[in-house]
Amino acid sequence: MTRADASRTVPSAEHLRRSALRALPFQLGYLVIAAALGFAGAVIHPLLVTLLVVALWAPTLAELIFRTTLPVVLQLHYMVFLTAGAFAGSGLDLYRAIPDWDTVVHADSGVLLAWLGLLFVRRTEERTGALSPRWFALTVTALTPLAFATLWEICEYASDALVGTTSQGGLQDTMTDILAGTLGGLATVAFVMVVPRPRSVVPPSLERARAA
Repeated sequence: MTRADASRTVPSAEHLRRSALRALPFQLGYLVIAAALGFAGAVIHPLLVTLLVVALWAPTLAELIFRTTLPVVLQLHYMVFLTAGAFAGSGLDLYRAIPDWDTVVHADSGVLLAWLGLLFVRRTEERTGALSPRWFALTVTALTPLAFATLWEICEYASDALVGTTSQGGLQDTMTDILAGTLGGLATVAFVMVVPRPRSVVPPSLERARAA
């Protein structure tokens, strides 16, 4: 692992363009579905849909700000998660129609955020040229979902208060969501310890520890 490896993770203009275009099918889908349901008489939250269309560019913005590339698998997972949670769950009231949908979405958020923790360790190792202790990589992976689960609950509260969505359902719902996200993250840690995948996310320290 060399500094040259780290330099290859700096996104080029072409990479950023492809990253931005990757969100386009999701953005068009949001707009078409929202328009169709609106014409059919369903209650739609135009502000939320607009914010989510912009939020689909978050991976590209993160690459631009932090000068690093995000693996395609992580970007697509984020877009699917945003679609299942904020768009379908909050915007289309799927949380109300399917009571357990919220728990499933938060469990998946644990997986997504654990991947983000893994990528953070990977990029750190690439830029420093040194492998992290295995315990450090696993700890970061486990704690990242727990930290973001709390932030997500704050966002849901703000969405309900400012936009009029129905994301939260009281203290029990909040704690269930946090636990689901945490368990999703821990399940990812357990999986990575056995099978270091996806390769584009897992840090070299965990790959070598597994090989050893």
